[in-house]
Parts: sequence; C-alpha cells; structure tokens
Amino acid sequence: MLETVALLLPGMTLNASIFPDLGLPAVAVDFTRLVVGTDGWSPELARRRIGFYVERLGERLAAEPAWTAARRRIVVAHSFGGFLALPWLLERADGPNARIAGLVLVGTSAGPLYDVVRMRLFGGERWAIRIPAGALMPLWNNAWITRTLGHLSARQGRLATVNFQALPIRSDIAAGLAGWRNTDWRARRSYRFAMQGFDVRERLGAIAVPTIVLHGTRDVYFPVAVARDLARRLPHAELRVIPGAAHMLPLTHGEEVLKAVQRVSGES
Repeated sequence: MLETVALLLPGMTLNASIFPDLGLPAVAVDFTRLVVGTDGWSPELARRRIGFYVERLGERLAAEPAWTAARRRIVVAHSFGGFLALPWLLERADGPNARIAGLVLVGTSAGPLYDVVRMRLFGGERWAIRIPAGALMPLWNNAWITRTLGHLSARQGRLATVNFQALPIRSDIAAGLAGWRNTDWRARRSYRFAMQGFDVRERLGAIAVPTIVLHGTRDVYFPVAVARDLARRLPHAELRVIPGAAHMLPLTHGEEVLKAVQRVSGES
C-alpha cells in the first residue's frame, strides 16, 4: 500500500503541469478533453451543474489503483479544481474526512462564483480596478465566440497538450492563452455552465480537514478578500497570502505550494 498520494486538480483550461513536483505519487484529473453534447451543453449538465463533474471525478478516482490503495491522501486544487474539490469532499458517501490527510486550495473560491469573480483590469496590490464577470458570461460563453477563440488559439487548428512548466513567459495572460490551446472549446463551455450558481459557503463547516488556502495579492480573478472568506469558513484552515503572486501561483510560486503540501501532510 502506498503511504501518501496527492490528488492534483488543476484549473479550468490547465493540466497537472501547472503544479510543481511535490515529491509524492500523484493522480492528476482534468476535464480539458471532456466533450458534453455537441457544443458543450446537455440537459444533464444544465440540471446538475458542478455535480456533473463531481460524479466524473469519482469515476476517475475509482479507476485509479494508486488512489484507492493509498493510506493517506492529499488534495491539491487550483481555481476550478477547488470548485470541484469542495463539493466532492462534501458529498462523498464515506464522509468528508475519510483518508484525506490534508487540503491545499490555491486561487479559488467557495462561491457565489460569478459574484466574486472580479477581473482585474488595472492596478496593483494596494488598489485595482476590477469588473464583475457575471454580466459578461452570456456573451463570453456564446458557442460561436468560444468556438472561434478556440480555433484561433490552437496552432494549425489542433489542440495540443501544453507543458506549462516549459512556458517561456509565465504570466496569467500567457498561461491563459496556452490553456486555450490545451482545452477543447466545448469543454470550456461545459465548465462555465457547470459553475453557474456554484456556492457551497454555508456547508464548509463539514470539511474538518487540515487546509491551507494560498492566494496571490495580484490574482487577476479573485480579490484576496475571497480567500479570507474561504479560510474563515473552513474549520481547520490557514490562509497564506503570497505577495506578488497572481492567479497562476502554482506555476510561478511552486515552492509555496510545496511548503503547503508538506505542512498539511505533517512533514514540516
């Protein structure tokens, strides 16, 4: 039996190469190639929202021998990965604490999602001009727009599995554009439909798992106040605000993720 295994849940258009080497056996799950319906929508997805992905995650993990055999488990989740990890922990049939030794949440939120996503246009760590994302989503997630942007961003019109660690520029913009190349345009639409109405804030008291919440002061999507609220609602959470880090914190400040994992796993 393996002693400790990490579950890596990257953000919406990313894969596990966004994370540093944690020095642990790892199981990585992303849904960048999951095509729902013909254009990223289905009645089931519309009805179940994030629950649709929670079930897919459970199916993936049930088929992973390393995960099922592990004595202790660490969950490391970034952005959309956090939106997925929280309801998964809450809705597991064997309880939220079963064999989960620790949780690291990076640049994420417990909701209400499209109310708290405020995209930073200008500004730095002390002040910033931000716009709410909710009003933009009907346009941003239009099938024609999403498909067109997908084709324009894909090299020679083809998807490519991106190694984010090899990106010459690791800014949020550069990594975001690379993420589009990494993700089927229909999967991007599905993610966005799933996130509508996401809000598990009032249920977080049931997650009695040692948790570290990591957040960058220059996060493009979530103000630091979102991370503070998340950490406050989790019973055993510690907030670590990383000066100068943006939304791609796991890529640019991987040592902070590694230290958080070591902390929740009892190695430091």
